[in-house]
Amino acid sequence: MEQLLSLSTLDKLNPNIKGLAYDKNAGSVGIVHIGIGAFHRAHQAVFTNDLIALGDNQWKITAVSLRSANVRNLMQPQDSVYSVVERSDEQVNVSLVGAIQDVLVAPELPQQVVDVIASSQTKVVTLTVTEKGYCRDKSGLHLDLNNPDIQADLTSLTSAKASPKTMPGFIVAACQKRQSTGDKLTVVSCDNLPSNGSVTKTMVLEFAAALDGQLASWIENNVSFCNSMVDRIVPAVSEQDVCDVANVLGLTDKSVVITEPFKQWVIEDNFASDKPQWDKVGALFVKDVTVYEDMKLRLLNGAHSTLAYIGFLMGYEYIHQAVTDKTCLAFVKALHADVLKTVEDVPGIDLEEYASTIIARFSNSKVPYKTTQVATDGSQKLAQRLISPAEILSKQGIISRPIALVVASWCRFLESVDEQGNAYTVSDPLADELVGIAQHNKADEITQVKLILEESGICSDAMLQDSNFIDQVRVFLKSIHDKGIGNTVKQFLAQ
Repeated sequence: MEQLLSLSTLDKLNPNIKGLAYDKNAGSVGIVHIGIGAFHRAHQAVFTNDLIALGDNQWKITAVSLRSANVRNLMQPQDSVYSVVERSDEQVNVSLVGAIQDVLVAPELPQQVVDVIASSQTKVVTLTVTEKGYCRDKSGLHLDLNNPDIQADLTSLTSAKASPKTMPGFIVAACQKRQSTGDKLTVVSCDNLPSNGSVTKTMVLEFAAALDGQLASWIENNVSFCNSMVDRIVPAVSEQDVCDVANVLGLTDKSVVITEPFKQWVIEDNFASDKPQWDKVGALFVKDVTVYEDMKLRLLNGAHSTLAYIGFLMGYEYIHQAVTDKTCLAFVKALHADVLKTVEDVPGIDLEEYASTIIARFSNSKVPYKTTQVATDGSQKLAQRLISPAEILSKQGIISRPIALVVASWCRFLESVDEQGNAYTVSDPLADELVGIAQHNKADEITQVKLILEESGICSDAMLQDSNFIDQVRVFLKSIHDKGIGNTVKQFLAQ
């Protein structure tokens, strides 16, 4: 019978595995994290774990799942202790993390979630709710007040017993309570959005304003919203991973996370009150995160999406397979050459070396990341990853042919049938609309491209009117339809 990793079984660990560096039962919760998943457990929780190990134990985490009970059900029997396995082609490093105090499932205990965010002990709320968790409208600039969950939350927060569902709803409900105590709060977004803290602030304030103007004013004056840039590759864990890690630990860890050795966290130093000293364990506090997030979103995430769509259409299941294909690799380098023209100098970082490091990280076969996983939610991701640099180049009189080809490959991906005729599911909040457009107009590339770009909302009005860029996407899409993705990319590289 398997033995689970937990506080009571730590003495059963294999002797070469280090236990927790601190007493997990000591200290207090100072952070609430909304959006518990593998990325948080491999990133922010690791930084916090390392800080607690230095003796600063006032920053334990209460984690919140907005929808599923899966992570709670895995972590609770393990006393929320889990392992982080850093893998590269050269080495494996295993460490234990105990920074998470417990996991709350919001639909089960909405009031408890509100209460813990409202607690005077809680100084910081961190977020990984994915792009769609911000409940933005199609422009991406405002809260979608027509979102049924937002409407339900606004109604709920006028009742005696609030039971919100959304991230803005929970934060505003907690601020209703904090307003009476005057306790300040800091919210740090850790999602791959440009100006993610500013986006969070807009969504929260617009929600609060729709509820109570005075509350919105209090939040404006007492809650800080920090932008941050996060970077670490964290693929989904397989059953085989769980078995392999059990052999290493000597115990079964059903909430293990697999990741790469690299991790980075750059945080805007704009805290309303006490802040965790994450800079002692490798994070960087800066005045302005913008250049760091532009660098990462355009060079890393843009290349990731590129390999997802082109790699998948070429038949590759994993990113590391795609990036080691000579054609894909040459194309990513061509993409980087264009995108590098749009990235400002970043303190302490050689951008060309950074781009080379990205390719090396993507090539790590010990951290297999499925192309389909990276390809999800394109309508939420491509604006900042690829369209933004394309627009910068367009204003300089340059039509980015590499970006146009990636956009064309996304349009082809939305048709949801590969080049061998195999159907697959497109995961995107706008999947029904976009797949319908892609399939219905695949014989008319210009209509397909225009309607997808309009419906998805990934382009500004200026880019939608850029006939040269739109036509370049059309040309590449027609080539993909006529010759296939592989030949299209090869022909591009030959020119």
